[in-house]
Amino acid sequence: MRDVKDERQESVAQKRARFERLALPAVNALYRQAMRLTNNPEDAQDLVQDTFERAFKAFDGFQPGSNFEAWMSTIERNAFFNQYAKAKRRPKRANDSTGEYNDWDIYSASGHSSGGLKSAEQEYLDAFAPEEIMRALAALNPERRQVFIDAAIDGKSYQQVADEQGVPIGTVMSRLNRARAQLRHELAAYAASRGYGRAKTAGSSPSANAAPEGSDHNGDRTLNVMEGAMEGKSA
Repeated sequence: MRDVKDERQESVAQKRARFERLALPAVNALYRQAMRLTNNPEDAQDLVQDTFERAFKAFDGFQPGSNFEAWMSTIERNAFFNQYAKAKRRPKRANDSTGEYNDWDIYSASGHSSGGLKSAEQEYLDAFAPEEIMRALAALNPERRQVFIDAAIDGKSYQQVADEQGVPIGTVMSRLNRARAQLRHELAAYAASRGYGRAKTAGSSPSANAAPEGSDHNGDRTLNVMEGAMEGKSA
């Protein structure tokens, strides 16, 4: 471990070199994560670059001996959420080449697994508009949001998430369950406001949750998938 006095006396160039020795091995992992978030190579490159700039500015706060790649991964995710939160309109789709937020779409953040299959959470999120998902995710505190993305969307094991975040596995499970409950509440309210059917409550009858007559029944699918996705996940 480096002496604190030595770190204070190092030049900016020396600090940059020390940062790059730690950061460069993480580039590929950061780019893969950026592609999952943006689903666009140019946006992914910009996000990685932004992450490096943010990480260097915050480098003095990094705890030596902890997981540097996980630290930068958190910075990258926060950078993505912060950029999206600044958007004043819905992000552009892949077939629209205009706009700063081209393809910055939450659907890609909840995208497919390497095998081409979607998890229950991913199917659930697909039923909602991107801006509503981002709004719901942004409402989570940072700890719950990161656990939800790591475990529910990226498919990491509870143990892996616990190791990366330096918390007990029980804390991971608690945060994930609370995140699911909060997302279910907020997105169910949105579904009801759009006429997709009222959010299910204990003791409600099937007819009470039916989609409006003449609808495409997307709300039934939404709520059914939601109920399965948001139930507790076994370790």
